[in-house]
Amino acid sequence: MMPVIRLNDATFVDLKSVATWLEAKTPSEAIDKLVREKMAALDLERDDMAASSVGEKPKFLFEETRLSYTRLLAASVKGQAVPRQNWANVLLAVISVLKSKGKGLSSESLCLELQVPSKVGVYNKDGYKYHPSLDISIQGQSAADAWKETSRIANKHRIPVEVTFQWRDNEKAVHPGQSARLKAGK
Repeated sequence: MMPVIRLNDATFVDLKSVATWLEAKTPSEAIDKLVREKMAALDLERDDMAASSVGEKPKFLFEETRLSYTRLLAASVKGQAVPRQNWANVLLAVISVLKSKGKGLSSESLCLELQVPSKVGVYNKDGYKYHPSLDISIQGQSAADAWKETSRIANKHRIPVEVTFQWRDNEKAVHPGQSARLKAGK
């Protein structure tokens, strides 16, 4: 599995500009070219293991903002499988753990902690769905937004989450038919 590197938005925009200048097709290719140039300038050589993996197609891919046209293959929160696996249920599982960790965390406090639209109590309009075990209503989220909030909560409160998913065979999917794994909270 290839490592995942997180970049802030400004650096990613700069990387795309540099990629164009380097005639690289992808940000990964641009990074490869920049690293090779710097290593040559410093008179360094790659070890054999690292050199053999250059240019190979990754087995696991991930583009956080491009989770459209995906389906979950497996998901777990704190080592427990998430029932009815979809992005929304992974988010709900993390929110449930957060509420139980918060020992008496009120519904109001829970809504304040969340960065997705939520309301205390029953509210079933405008895309909201009530969740009795939490006593809050949460508005539906795209896959990317659900993962973003899942990851934020998991990392902040150290709740281990692991999701394996696959892009559907759809021309609009980023990597049709390929799989990826996401982890947060460790």
